[in-house]
Amino acid sequence: MPKIVDHDERRRSLIEATWRVIAREGIANATTRGIAREAGCSSGVLAHYFADKAELMASAMLAAHAEVHARMDPELTGLASVRQYMLECLPLDERRRFLAVVEASFWGQAVGDPRLVDVYAGEVEGFRGRLRVRLEQAQHQGELRPEVDVDAVVHELHVLNDGLSIQAALYPHSAPAERQTALVDAILDRIRSAGP
Repeated sequence: MPKIVDHDERRRSLIEATWRVIAREGIANATTRGIAREAGCSSGVLAHYFADKAELMASAMLAAHAEVHARMDPELTGLASVRQYMLECLPLDERRRFLAVVEASFWGQAVGDPRLVDVYAGEVEGFRGRLRVRLEQAQHQGELRPEVDVDAVVHELHVLNDGLSIQAALYPHSAPAERQTALVDAILDRIRSAGP
């Protein structure tokens, strides 16, 4: 009887193996052979799911971002939604620190890979767009001070996210979860309206 393969699960396990190799060895040293070995399969199996290394790397990056989106509570709105989104993106626990290391590796790789730059640029625009929508919603709900420049806050939160992610990757003990959360809360407190 032929073995039944769950292709989505197999693809996911290959991406997880890719993340582990990148986190351990860096993206420059992550070979398809090494990733296949980590996944416990042949390079041919890897080639069945991904056309080339560039597609595998792009898929791994997109999957890391999809993991964040899957944890979002669709019921939250306004500043509560902004806060949750930021806290889900930040490296607050081991899993998210691990993904921050992977993400930081992609930044370096993207510099010399136009395909990865394009994928990453789309992801950054998506990140900023989701923040902007949430902040505009908060503004319409009267949660923001009237003079708040939403685009400037989006930029500030983006810089905070990237800065804390690179700190988690390079020197993980420099920004404990409590400090990261306090930094997000300080920004949100600064822009929050005084109330009705």
